[in-house]
Amino acid sequence: MTANDAPILDGALIAALRADLAEAGWTVDVLEEILSDRARAALAREQRLPALIELEGRDDPASVLTRLFVLGSIESEAVLVAALPRLGVRGARALGLVAPAEEGGAAAGLSALFDLRPYAAMLGVTGVSDDAAGEVAWWIASDIPGSRAGGPLRPDHVLGVGGASTSLLEMTIRDRVDSALDMGCGCGIQAMHLTTHARRVVATDLSARACAFTRFNAALNGLDIEVREGSLFEPVAGEAFDLIVTNPPFVITPDSLRGARGLLEYRDGGMSRDGLVRTVVRSGPEHLVPGGILQLIGNWEIPAEHDPDAEWGLRLEEWFEGLAVDAWIVERDVLDPARYIEMWLQDADPTGVANEGAYRAWLADFDAAGVGGIGMGFMAIRRHIGDEGAPVLRFELGLAGARPRGADVARTLRALRLPADLAPLRLERAEDVTEERHYVPGSADPQVMILHQGSGLGRSIMVGTAVSALVGASDGELEVGQIIAAVAMLTERDADEVRAEIDEPVRGLLRAGMLRIVGD
Repeated sequence: MTANDAPILDGALIAALRADLAEAGWTVDVLEEILSDRARAALAREQRLPALIELEGRDDPASVLTRLFVLGSIESEAVLVAALPRLGVRGARALGLVAPAEEGGAAAGLSALFDLRPYAAMLGVTGVSDDAAGEVAWWIASDIPGSRAGGPLRPDHVLGVGGASTSLLEMTIRDRVDSALDMGCGCGIQAMHLTTHARRVVATDLSARACAFTRFNAALNGLDIEVREGSLFEPVAGEAFDLIVTNPPFVITPDSLRGARGLLEYRDGGMSRDGLVRTVVRSGPEHLVPGGILQLIGNWEIPAEHDPDAEWGLRLEEWFEGLAVDAWIVERDVLDPARYIEMWLQDADPTGVANEGAYRAWLADFDAAGVGGIGMGFMAIRRHIGDEGAPVLRFELGLAGARPRGADVARTLRALRLPADLAPLRLERAEDVTEERHYVPGSADPQVMILHQGSGLGRSIMVGTAVSALVGASDGELEVGQIIAAVAMLTERDADEVRAEIDEPVRGLLRAGMLRIVGD
């Protein structure tokens, strides 16, 4: 790598940069103060002009840093020195962050070589413990986004914090653990979050530039992350972790395009078909301690002969054969091959330069393989503790647009293996559960009863009178068997009949989080 390929890891200069950024008060909160809602919304759409207009002529450090590193403006040396007094222009150039810029063939000041911006997130909200509660405020360096790059992205482009990264962050279980692995670390954001609840964090990536960005971001924010370069699980051969998270290069790229212009390390998997995601599923459990959890985002092919709504998981079931795991697999969206190709061609070249040759080859590849659709979603996989038998797999479609949190994932994984007999359990109704009833005019009894979940995944589940009564009585004091006996007596029914009626619906309510096992 040359000096400008990635930020340079120089401890003294990074410490000076960190001090300057802190003194400037350059945080997400300050960005919300200096930029209007309109400008921030435009930035979210990768439109920088409204923000540039609002910050024109401002010389406070936060405005200067935002113009330079987030909006891509050219700044004078004097302005930059005032914004970074400890680091200075020489230090910024030595770190590889800025370089002289020209306009019309004449020197015009300095421009940023990388994107650098404040980042903030709440901790503990998505997890199942309060140990990591609080807020983090960091700075994240990455490559300049495609909207500012002015052309196709370089093959080893390193993304900042995007939508897929955010989804994985939200759904990651945040229990305190001894060890955690971020495989395919990119800019390092997953690994950085892992440091808040894991004693030891390892981050790996096939890309040398991604590893360099992760090391830089860890140093800039004073975080201890062990970074290793290599493919998939090769850098951690023989090691096992309590938690593995990965946002791997899951895009399904045809073999005919391997090595072609426009492929990107961070997204194009380098294996035939959806083989990379399959490899992660098959190999990942070897690197989990008993009870350890692997969480990943991925894409998978759906054969044309399979119903995309009812049979999308049939191929995935084969991936889990022989594994000592349980898993929750959610397909949040499905695209037909043409839409899928268009999305990723646009991602590689946001300027809109047509690439009909790649489109033609990609579409022909999907057609030849008999692919009817591409599923996009996530998996949470728990390694068995001892001999627990065959894998228990739960396939779920859509989630009605809800975004699972870490607590939802942890609860669902636990509920995959409920006891055969629910009678000894003591249950609690979640505080956000409400009931909707529909009556035929003049009838004393409801015809339809629906339980609604106010938070979590926002589920709505239709129930019968016996289940409704059980949910209403579930305050953690009585066992399920005692409630069943009471319902049977009040309705003059046989207890075994009531037990059979409520068994599967109660299991569904437990998986949804509307009911919770006391002490779990």
